[in-house]
Amino acid sequence: MANSFSRFISSVFGNSVSKPNADIVRRPWPDSLQHLFIEPPKKDVWEALDGWKWIGLDGLEPAAVSAFGDIFFRAPDGSVKLLDMIGGRLTQVSKTWLELTTQFNDPDRCDELLLAGLAAAARKKGLVLADGECYDFETPPVLGGEMSAKQIDKTLFVVKVHIAGQIHRQVKDLPHGTKINKVTIGDR
Repeated sequence: MANSFSRFISSVFGNSVSKPNADIVRRPWPDSLQHLFIEPPKKDVWEALDGWKWIGLDGLEPAAVSAFGDIFFRAPDGSVKLLDMIGGRLTQVSKTWLELTTQFNDPDRCDELLLAGLAAAARKKGLVLADGECYDFETPPVLGGEMSAKQIDKTLFVVKVHIAGQIHRQVKDLPHGTKINKVTIGDR
């Protein structure tokens, strides 16, 4: 019965009707924004977030991932929270998903949320992301690295996010400006 219903729907609407792929964190962004997002499998997102357990992600559902590995979450109340890999913070960025997507129409806000200018500069350098990759800085800004196009490279999404979580956990209670001469990175 279900198979005949599917054939009927396909005959009316064409083959474009399909089940959403719940295994991939994906959003239908306009073409002008596609390069600012990656689409990792959800299992990769959860594996990467293992390094961020300390920040309090309970009840949040990953909804989108920026080209720099920042993760947007839907909260149970409908709000959207952003896990910022550079700042090491989880903050609410909008009250609804629609409000967030509207913010991307403002170039300054888009640059703030997605590092749009740096992503464009990375692409201009020839850095086009493959599956499983995101942009990163050669030296993380939290460890004194410069946020500039010349410092951007490609890396594995899972590795970058997991390591960023470990680094931010280790430095979160240090006074601003503390010189960091050692971090410890684990495999879990």
